[in-house]
Amino acid sequence: MKDLATLRNPQSPITFLSYLHSQNRLVCFINKGSTIPSRKEYADYLSWAAQYVQNHGIDILYGHEVIALSRGRKTSTINVRCQNLITGDYRVFRARDVIISPGGNAQIPDSLSPISEHPFVIHSSVYATSIDLVLESFRTSSNRPLHIAVIGSGQSAAEVTLDLRDRLSTITSMYNHEIDMIVRKGSLKPSDDSPFVNEIFDPSSTDIWFNLPSEQVRASALKEYRTTNYGVVNPRTLEIMHEIIYNQKLDDDIASRQSSASLTYPRINIRTYSSILSTSVCSSLSLATDRSKTPNVDGPIFSIITQNVVSRTISEVKYDVVICATGYQRSSWINLLKESDFGQDFGLHIGSCSVQLIPVGRHPREADSAELSSRRGSSIFPSIDENHIPVPLYLSRNYQLLPTKLGRLASATSPFESRVYLQGVEEATHGLSDTLLSVIGIRAGEVVDDICRGRVEKVWMTESKL
Repeated sequence: MKDLATLRNPQSPITFLSYLHSQNRLVCFINKGSTIPSRKEYADYLSWAAQYVQNHGIDILYGHEVIALSRGRKTSTINVRCQNLITGDYRVFRARDVIISPGGNAQIPDSLSPISEHPFVIHSSVYATSIDLVLESFRTSSNRPLHIAVIGSGQSAAEVTLDLRDRLSTITSMYNHEIDMIVRKGSLKPSDDSPFVNEIFDPSSTDIWFNLPSEQVRASALKEYRTTNYGVVNPRTLEIMHEIIYNQKLDDDIASRQSSASLTYPRINIRTYSSILSTSVCSSLSLATDRSKTPNVDGPIFSIITQNVVSRTISEVKYDVVICATGYQRSSWINLLKESDFGQDFGLHIGSCSVQLIPVGRHPREADSAELSSRRGSSIFPSIDENHIPVPLYLSRNYQLLPTKLGRLASATSPFESRVYLQGVEEATHGLSDTLLSVIGIRAGEVVDDICRGRVEKVWMTESKL
């Protein structure tokens, strides 16, 4: 039910139930006895909804990247410059208001940076579209057992590990292929999706989160509920994985007792309490900078040195492929804004490295006094010589980024009339549901209402002066 539209309008034509009905699978889905669709089905639902929107007159430009924002000829417009990633052609759109919803970019830990550009190092965000080509290289040039590392302890890491096991079973080898999950924690942890905890994703929780009295309280709440979404695995997935590992041990015991060879199914190993110290490309191989070229696959490609955080034991293992299920960073929009010619209206300059989102109360030009008083005179307000200090950016409850002047909120008569909204990057101010689908329909409605309300107020003020 937490789809693109149901919580905002259950009668919408693009709800998940409408999708099931249109595909003649509604009864079949009900008979499953579960309300949770597979990733495959939900991805198809999103594709179906996107096509519905296109069929009703909304242009969607796939394969385009927004590369610059700039002021229009008037203060009430923004030029959006984008590039077609296939043809290289550029287009410029002029908009009154802009909603920036960039999603997340792959986050690669520093310890993996020496190998991150290699074509056989894949982030989970591109796993589905990249893994076939990588494994095909081994299928055609080697019959040795493969050793693959999956870095991470969350849902993506677990699902990638299970999928790899299925894929490797189709690659012939006299010995077991192996998949190592490298986990810093002592075990894989279950996600908490119990009914009371799930209330943190309710639309009403956004108001509660936004109105928390201080940054410290919000940080504490985020820490309390991290087990709902970060570094955790769905209990059902955990059961599947534990059953596989248990059967591996069972097969080993049977083979040992009967003095026979173990079955050659791909093996899953969970290397707990493992902290990655360093990574490198094996000395006998050169780094492939061109992803269209296949590196030498006669032997392991990567060396990963880890330390057990409990015993302090250091070990080195060599791998053929490395999958990074290491999460996302959501800061690409900062560069887009700071490089624009209106970024300074929000307090950004070209040297700004990071930002700190500050929620602004009910009155769009008045920040919460307690929140601001705790920051005045503190290092949160940077000078030009203090680029390492986060720049304060002010965000309204309805996701509008508010103009500033000298580190303070600008007056209501700011010359920059266009509105800039953020979506999916403001977890610190709007809560855990911000990066998820839980409130996406409600959130979209709030932004549209805010845009329309601003236009109506402007027209009324103009007419009242006549």
